[in-house]
Amino acid sequence: MSSVKPPVPSPTDLVDNAMPDSVQQKSQSTHSRARRAITALAVGALAISPVAACASGNDGAATTSASSASASSEQAAASQQRTFEKKDVSPLNAQANPQPKAVENLPQGFDLQAHRGGRGQWTEESMQAMKNSLALGVTTLEFDIVITKDGVPVVWHDPEVKPEKCADTKPVKEGDPQFPYVGKLVHDLTFEQLSTLDCAKQLEDFPDAEVIKGNKMMTLPQLFELAKDNKNIHFNIETKIEGEKRGDSAEPQQFVDTILDEVDRAGVADRVMIQSFDWRSLPLVAKRNPDIPLVLLWDETTWKKDSPWIGDVDYDAVGGDIVKAAKQVGVQVLSPGHSVPYGKKPSDSDYNPIATPELISKAHEAGMAVVPWTVNEKETMREQIAAGVDGLITDYPTRLREVLSELGMELPAPAPTEK
Repeated sequence: MSSVKPPVPSPTDLVDNAMPDSVQQKSQSTHSRARRAITALAVGALAISPVAACASGNDGAATTSASSASASSEQAAASQQRTFEKKDVSPLNAQANPQPKAVENLPQGFDLQAHRGGRGQWTEESMQAMKNSLALGVTTLEFDIVITKDGVPVVWHDPEVKPEKCADTKPVKEGDPQFPYVGKLVHDLTFEQLSTLDCAKQLEDFPDAEVIKGNKMMTLPQLFELAKDNKNIHFNIETKIEGEKRGDSAEPQQFVDTILDEVDRAGVADRVMIQSFDWRSLPLVAKRNPDIPLVLLWDETTWKKDSPWIGDVDYDAVGGDIVKAAKQVGVQVLSPGHSVPYGKKPSDSDYNPIATPELISKAHEAGMAVVPWTVNEKETMREQIAAGVDGLITDYPTRLREVLSELGMELPAPAPTEK
């Protein structure tokens, strides 16, 4: 996922904040995953992690510095005692969804998703990052697919080869007019050309991530092969269609056909979810295999009037109600950017979470789970879990496992692969 910082609308522009139908009117056909997640949350109040306070003082006055340090310490201690009260939300009613089988194919229990394989800890979308996440213990590997010039599905996030991520080595043949490849669109290059790149650089936003030396782009079949023996591992696959610059990527139908062909070859249709910001691709998946869960991605840059990302949905016709829009598209999971502005945390004065208990209840009553992205701070993880989300997408799977453990929730089992 990625997020641009546009003028910020209010949260009411993004979701309908009307209270859901009475939670007493629950269907008996409730999805077992939601029941277990809600039961796990009943372990009591959820503690927030400490938030360091900033204090300014006279650099020349030791007593002032000591006083500031003491105040900061007291504020941090007070922060440790803050709790997020568990919210009551409606259980997930699979039978309310037009495709209940697709809801049933979602992961059981709380869904811990390693975003791009856990890019806060290792080189993003590298083979080693995926192996490390599996060995650590996650529910779902979350990643992106871009289609090459010769139709190969590559596990890669960006439409182009970015210099901050990859470096050229040599052309596939002497005098290749497309060399150097860095800066070119992935869709304009063959997989052979892409395979010459060394994609092992330290990302500025993730200075502590381990750089996987010699990393090469991998294909979707290679990733499926990696996890073929781990039957409990799910895959959340994003179609990296460029909604605003459509010539920069393959068309939705090619994405769907290419990805689902590999899904069928690998025999993992019951463990796959397809997600997209470009909602045009999602009904195409359902047409070919209605049992594959569909994930509706959005943030404040894409869910708006006259957006090129939202397919046939009319923003005004649904009154800006994301649940109504999701029903029209026919999805099983709502996956919003977790806050507006994006990246805020509960201790920020302008923190406005999208996945509120009201939205979660409304989604559950319509047969849809809620799994926000990309949640990296422990206090935000705790707040969102208390709000009733069904899972979280994070760059730091180790951090999320620690939070789940602290809350007494069940952890995904490690699923190591052969080295």
